Amino acid sequence: MQNELHGKLEELGLEEILQILGVSRSTGILTLNSRNREALLEFRDGLVVRASSTGFKQNLGELLIRDGLITTELLEQALTMQQSQGVRQRVGVILHSNFNVNLLMIEQAVRQQIRNVLLALFLWVDGTFIFTRCEVIVVDAAYLDPMQLILEEGELLSEQRVIDGHLQADTSNVVDNLSEIAQEVPSQTVKTVPVLVVVDDDKIMAEAVADEFTQWFSPCPVTGTEEALIKIDSLFRSGVPHLVIVDMIMPKMDGSGMLGGLELIRLLHRNFSGIRMVVISDFNHLEAVAEIKMLGHPFVLKPRRGDTGGDLFKSFIENLKEFVSVVPC
Repeated sequence: MQNELHGKLEELGLEEILQILGVSRSTGILTLNSRNREALLEFRDGLVVRASSTGFKQNLGELLIRDGLITTELLEQALTMQQSQGVRQRVGVILHSNFNVNLLMIEQAVRQQIRNVLLALFLWVDGTFIFTRCEVIVVDAAYLDPMQLILEEGELLSEQRVIDGHLQADTSNVVDNLSEIAQEVPSQTVKTVPVLVVVDDDKIMAEAVADEFTQWFSPCPVTGTEEALIKIDSLFRSGVPHLVIVDMIMPKMDGSGMLGGLELIRLLHRNFSGIRMVVISDFNHLEAVAEIKMLGHPFVLKPRRGDTGGDLFKSFIENLKEFVSVVPC
């Protein structure tokens, strides 16, 4: 194996790396490391055929369940079958060959998963990268052309900057771009169930809160700020009505600090015009709460981590309903 490309992300950004590997039709593995996070991108002839990241964990099964193509029970059967095999097959292959799941839909979900990982990786602007030339076994027919992604996203990819763990002024244009595109979609043409995105690193709390509002919304609990940003971007692009509940106290996008929720709130408020958002927290951080109220978003105190079964949780939900159930859809 021969290392073809290596260096620091501060000196050569991901966009430039993808362009180099795409133009040269390279085959091998690109490894990125940034602030205790690692990502692996596998290339075949300049195309991304597989992508994974410890900073943005989203697997094929989750996407297929979200899109209504398989059930949780079917995924569990496929995973059990995968574990029992001496030679491991990809879950997508098992779902198609053993359960007749539509192959084109699986390939579409694989491409979306790769795309989501790549979009999250454009927030990594410091750290190291190394590309190792090697043979890559392609087990899925799906792939993503990074050059096409760059062309489609345009300024979004070239303007992202993260300085000292905070998205600065020039980064505001990143999501401005997305909201401008989203505003071009006529909202009156969308006839669908509104989505409730609950962002909380406490998975139990996120799921419990989302489940309380299924009368009005399609629930979508997420535990990471990067994943939330991509999900909300997707909703804006498609014109799907939605409401966002954000926990104020979470890790930041770079994995540090405790006001990652506030970081996300600033991004969403500044760049997605008209976004409907409620902020929650189990800690009344006076300065942060004052900023949130100044931005015009309601704030509701929630129970301590994992406390979803007592009177405090019921009271919390009743307080939330004042701001959630009355939202026009």
